[in-house]
Amino acid sequence: MLIDSHAHLLMLEVSPEEAVKTAAESGVGLVVNIGTNVEDSQGGAELAALVPNVYSSVGIHPHNAGTYTASDLEALAELSESPGVVALGEVGLDYFRGDWSGEVQKALFEDVISLANDTRLPLIIHSRKAFSDTMSCLSHARVTVILHCFEGGEREIQEANERGYYIGLAGNVTYKGSETARFLPLIEEDRLLVETDSPYLSPQPMRGKKNQPKNVVYTARFVAERLGVSEDELAARTTRNAREAFNLPSEA
Repeated sequence: MLIDSHAHLLMLEVSPEEAVKTAAESGVGLVVNIGTNVEDSQGGAELAALVPNVYSSVGIHPHNAGTYTASDLEALAELSESPGVVALGEVGLDYFRGDWSGEVQKALFEDVISLANDTRLPLIIHSRKAFSDTMSCLSHARVTVILHCFEGGEREIQEANERGYYIGLAGNVTYKGSETARFLPLIEEDRLLVETDSPYLSPQPMRGKKNQPKNVVYTARFVAERLGVSEDELAARTTRNAREAFNLPSEA
């Protein structure tokens, strides 16, 4: 069984229930839905309470950094206590799109890190073209950290390993020219996760189509081949890691 450790179920072209059903038919037994603002964090919390085999995070994406308020942070704190909510995020820094200044993004990031330290929930991190600043901010985190949609090379992997952070690999690791793909064996075995980031970043065999949780099997297959292990071994490894990262029940 595989776990899709990062999906946006409320953004898909199909219903969350249909996406989870087709994922299960493909061997993906659990999905972690990710929040990007207060509204869809609320929806995700409701989804996790209603749909079997779905957990959720609550967070504010850096693309939304300039519009968050103190009341939004209070809402996240309240939602973090909901059944089925297992993490805070995604949150972090994105210097690629540049919707908001680094200072604005860091203010949000630091506030959510403080909230995570208070709630003891893991942090799901979005970091694009901002690795050094992201790691600097995370020096204040006292919780489990998941580096979602990891794009780094040798140096970045080594730093993540040293800090004990989890590394989430999405469909972009299967693309030609992926720097991360060159250094997959350097990732600590007990810190490796697979994800879709659906509806985005469809893995190579599904490029040009909207992504869904079921497609995490292609990313897992690619990673297993690069590591020289069987698909079953890779599935067992990443599923065990996801359960530990998000503190999921052993038989969830």
